[in-house]
Amino acid sequence: MGKGMYYEHEPTDLDPRREKLVRELESRGHSETFLELIVKLGLVDAWIAYDEKVTVDAFESLADDSLVVSTTQASDASEGKTPAADGFGSKRSKLEKPHVDTFKRLLTALSENAKEATLPADYSKTPYRCEDYQDEAVAGSQLKPDLAFYQKISSVKDIHSVQILFEAKRPIKEETAFSKYLGQFADYALEVWRNQPLRTFVPLLVLLGCNLYLVVFTREGFYRTTIGKVMFANKNAVKSDVFDVGLALRNLWFLLTLPVSKIGQLNTSKHPFKYFNIQSVVGQTAFEVVSPLNAFNVKIMDRIPQRTPIVGRCAHLFKALYDGKDVILKISSTPTNRLPEGAVYEVLSTTNTDGSARVSGVPHIYMSGILSPDVDGYRIEFLLMEDCGVPVVKYFSQLREIKEPAAMIADKAKKFVENVMQTLVEARHVSVLHRDISTGNVTVKDGRAYVIDWGYAKLLCPPNEPLETVIYKRLTEKDAFQEDIARRWALDWNKVTSTETAKDPFTGTSMYMSVQMLLKVKRRSIFNDIESLFYVILDALSTRPREASTKESPPGFSFYSDINMAFTRIGLLGCDKLCLGDFGVDTAGSQLLENMLCAMHKFLFFVGDRYIGGNLRGEYERQFDRGTAAIFMNKATLDLLDDQGNAAKQEPSSPQRCGPTGQTPDESELPAASSVPQMQLRMPTYQDSAFGDNNPSGGDENANPSLNAANKRNSQTPGASRFQTDNRGGKSAAAHKGASRGQGASKPQTQVPQTARTIARVPLATTHGPGSSSMAQPSAVIGDARGPIMTRSGRAVSASGSRRPRDSGSATGVGRQLKHRKLSEDMDVDDV
Repeated sequence: MGKGMYYEHEPTDLDPRREKLVRELESRGHSETFLELIVKLGLVDAWIAYDEKVTVDAFESLADDSLVVSTTQASDASEGKTPAADGFGSKRSKLEKPHVDTFKRLLTALSENAKEATLPADYSKTPYRCEDYQDEAVAGSQLKPDLAFYQKISSVKDIHSVQILFEAKRPIKEETAFSKYLGQFADYALEVWRNQPLRTFVPLLVLLGCNLYLVVFTREGFYRTTIGKVMFANKNAVKSDVFDVGLALRNLWFLLTLPVSKIGQLNTSKHPFKYFNIQSVVGQTAFEVVSPLNAFNVKIMDRIPQRTPIVGRCAHLFKALYDGKDVILKISSTPTNRLPEGAVYEVLSTTNTDGSARVSGVPHIYMSGILSPDVDGYRIEFLLMEDCGVPVVKYFSQLREIKEPAAMIADKAKKFVENVMQTLVEARHVSVLHRDISTGNVTVKDGRAYVIDWGYAKLLCPPNEPLETVIYKRLTEKDAFQEDIARRWALDWNKVTSTETAKDPFTGTSMYMSVQMLLKVKRRSIFNDIESLFYVILDALSTRPREASTKESPPGFSFYSDINMAFTRIGLLGCDKLCLGDFGVDTAGSQLLENMLCAMHKFLFFVGDRYIGGNLRGEYERQFDRGTAAIFMNKATLDLLDDQGNAAKQEPSSPQRCGPTGQTPDESELPAASSVPQMQLRMPTYQDSAFGDNNPSGGDENANPSLNAANKRNSQTPGASRFQTDNRGGKSAAAHKGASRGQGASKPQTQVPQTARTIARVPLATTHGPGSSSMAQPSAVIGDARGPIMTRSGRAVSASGSRRPRDSGSATGVGRQLKHRKLSEDMDVDDV
């Protein structure tokens, strides 16, 4: 025998894919006691029933048997007993196989013991059988766990029907093992998530030496708990070891006797997930995975490829047949503190008095409902909806492949933009903001564009409602329509609105997010969705490489990080005429297409001839330019925007409540309606961000001439600093302590990383004023309001503006703000 044959060689480095999984799970791991995890998974009732009927005594005799005692003696075999694994006293301890073999014999012994101990019928046998995959992969995947558990009633043995996974590792310290092997365990769980859309969590049994652990992966993260010591070396065994093993075996048997529905699997049928029968819609829906019984079953066809993350929201899309129609079945796991997508579609599907749809360009929903209401903060919901064609990138790629004339492509691109704009504005008119416009969420069918995946959408307050009315309604009575949605969809509306307002405004796909969203500005509006649409159409028309390639992507789609992407685009979009080559778009032969794209560019990033890219680092409110918008919006969309009274204004950032510690006041403490305008509400103010001054005046240097003059004088005076407004007291304060002491010009508060300067291709300006260094300073630094942003055309654009001191420290000051402040169209009533 070779010297190394007893050792299983682990790779020195984790696979890059598994390294990524570990990074995604960072700070999402939790160590719980066995009973704490039982509570977390909603198994309390099952455990109470088990605990009353099954005692440790039933397993102590098994714990003292040679079947489960690991030994270094080989004489047991000669006595007619099954030899245990020689795993704790020799070089063979480096091997996993002896531990796996021992665990398999343990499972057999547990089943036999349950019969001999005359346990109650519910616990006398396990509904699972295990299969060994040490030498081969699970069918339908490349995974090779040591063991996999399946239902006994089903003959199917593949990745689609795995119920529990098992992995044995050589005995090392617990923390070391889970640190080293977390990527492998997560990889197993991810493969189950990908192939089992009806999963709520994935359980994994891990044996480290003689200690057994349970690792559970949920959409929120993962949990680890110790089941206990399930074997021991008999040379060192004492009576307490026997009790510990008996207790651990009792815990293990509890897990192995749970029905499939209790271990994270909604498909309790013996049938594979091919036919889906739904008995009701909306709320908690009754469903069943069945064999083909009637024509109204949903027949699952091909799966539509979709990225499945290891944590967070995920979706499974299938082509399907329903009542003879081609449909899409979408099964998704979504946070319970967010709106169900089906509820959003319910709002979008409202009709006008004449019966016409109020929102065009959204899929028709045949059925929708909730399959699992809550497991660790996530629900499973389904949508049965109209097939809306192909993604926009594929659509225009197909046009290029068939050599469609440039003029025809331009005409279809213009129609596409008009369609999507109409959908977004109509949705805004019924108080819905999409917030995740991307190439995957906009499709084309029969020449008509559709906006899909409204899972990140937000319900806003009704347009044009007075601020006082909004405050009163939110604090004294609930909106009847929203309450009806909450009741029908079994959700906590207060939890949804508080989450949306306070901690999770940053939704979307990074490649297509607006500059403000990339910079984490906490206000968003329909303008952010329009900017996302701008990047979507540029990408759809781009010839950039889509797959892994040595060819570099154009700078407009070279993604490094959110902040670098924001700086890059601020630099690229600063010239008067859009440089389409920076986004890989060639409009040669089509003036119509170039005019449309340049109009979108001007609409989003210019006010007259002034570039506003520098203002987008803060809560800047863009203005609606009807003349420019008319080039890429149809008349109906323009008229609807006019009716909404400039719907592009933005929702405020997370406010400070008038209740103690920022909490929502109790209803008993609510004021009368007449007193609402005088309440001590702290309205959102423009505060200094990590990127320097925000500019509510939109970069207008005349907004506060005296303060701008002071800034100008101080920037030219040796030893003086620029001054900025202090929101807290409405007074001017030195931006840096050193400057106020005459120690020379202050440094910018935030400097753009060198990589960002290079990528954005923003020229560096040299300051030659008195008291300043002759070194080149990055004038494109967003946090440095002293210098302009230099665009690609070489034109200087103001990156800063002054701020009027606010009287926010008194009730009268708040009253003036309430009186003079116009209600933002995209303000949620819970944001006030």
